[in-house]
Amino acid sequence: MPHPSFLARWLAVDPDSAGLVLDGLPYTHGELRALGERVGGWLSALGVGPGDKVCVQLENGRDLVAAHLGCMAIGAVRVPLNAHYRAAEVGPIVEDAAPRLVIARDPSIYAGVPVVTTVEEGAPLGTWPTPPGDVTCWLFTSGTTGRAKGTPQTFAMWERNLDALARRWELSPEDRLWLCLPLFHTHGLVLGLHGTLLRGASAVVTARFDPVLPPAGTTHFYGVPTYYRRWLDTMHAHPDAFRALRLLVSGSDGLPAELSDAVYAATGHRVLERYGMTETVIIASNPFHGERRAGTVGTPLDGVDVRIVEGEVQLRGPSVFGGYEPRPDPGAFTADGYFRTGDAGELDESGYLRIIGRKKDLVIVGGVNVSPAEVEVHLAKVAGVAEVGCCGLPDLDLNEIVACAVVADGTVPLDALRAALELAAKELSGLKRPRRWAFVAALPRNAMGKLQRARLPGEAFA
Repeated sequence: MPHPSFLARWLAVDPDSAGLVLDGLPYTHGELRALGERVGGWLSALGVGPGDKVCVQLENGRDLVAAHLGCMAIGAVRVPLNAHYRAAEVGPIVEDAAPRLVIARDPSIYAGVPVVTTVEEGAPLGTWPTPPGDVTCWLFTSGTTGRAKGTPQTFAMWERNLDALARRWELSPEDRLWLCLPLFHTHGLVLGLHGTLLRGASAVVTARFDPVLPPAGTTHFYGVPTYYRRWLDTMHAHPDAFRALRLLVSGSDGLPAELSDAVYAATGHRVLERYGMTETVIIASNPFHGERRAGTVGTPLDGVDVRIVEGEVQLRGPSVFGGYEPRPDPGAFTADGYFRTGDAGELDESGYLRIIGRKKDLVIVGGVNVSPAEVEVHLAKVAGVAEVGCCGLPDLDLNEIVACAVVADGTVPLDALRAALELAAKELSGLKRPRRWAFVAALPRNAMGKLQRARLPGEAFA
């Protein structure tokens, strides 16, 4: 008998069991399914059908989850977008995704595609047709080329990974997650929302993270290092509220050892670190029971084959995507089928994986990947700029911030040029905006003329 698909398993969950709390209101799993069917009916009435793409640019909440469920109910392909993206950022994604519909609060940043600003409900269809091998979602990930890359996702790649993760973390339907991670990102969307649905568990969804006490009944929490750093004062003031939790997880960026120790001292919990990517979901994790080895992201999950080649982490397995679309990258995979992560790492004698650097130039700001090339391309259009180079600099709160080194062409006074650059940066979402600026005579380049971003922190921002 074939293994039941993701949707079949969720549709079999007890309809009266607790599901999600959205905008402060509780929904059972049965009520969530009914909501999806009604929103699916509304989408169908707007001309959206199976396989059509729907861009969704909303904050965490009922409308965002309802849009996802509605697309799932009719087999449409979701394209989640950062709720803070501006026109310059959504334009290339819309061009590549070619959506049938956009659901967004601000239609002014879209052109040439139908936009609706609210999620509505129509006649329920109740079809739920998506087979596990079909693409259910396109996630766009920051790349070193300066243009976000489309990574098609299937229920099948998520399901195998979420099952392996549930075994590793000993998750169950009785767990209750505080889900404040953004649902445009793998961490929040796949692990948080879809992991909860697949297990028939429950979650409290909030628009964002605030360093307050966890919602009542919370058993586990997924966050990024910045969250834990901002949470420390509350942890010290109310340690018993945190000791009642079962699991604290950190990902999307390295957790500094001193921060891990501070959380442990305040709560008695050793934060569990894991490692994943949009293209692969979760690759490795420390165990729930067993040694959470400091400075590592644990061992590979079941079914994930990890190797280190010339210092680069490479992998293959059932949760690895099939390739970028609609702009394939022929160098993304090795000749024998391993995905090249671009991250530098090493495996110790016990099989624990340590990430020791990024071969990619990405800057991770508050757990969000920022492509310096994307920022450079945008700022290079400013009059008076001859060259521009961006890099990451350490930051106590966000772990890293974007810094920008500029070579002026001499046609605009430096004060006016900086003002123009800062104005242009406001066309990007907040985490992409440079927080440090430097005007330099030249950018560091190699013998072939390629920008050496790794040298910028020491040479332009020393």
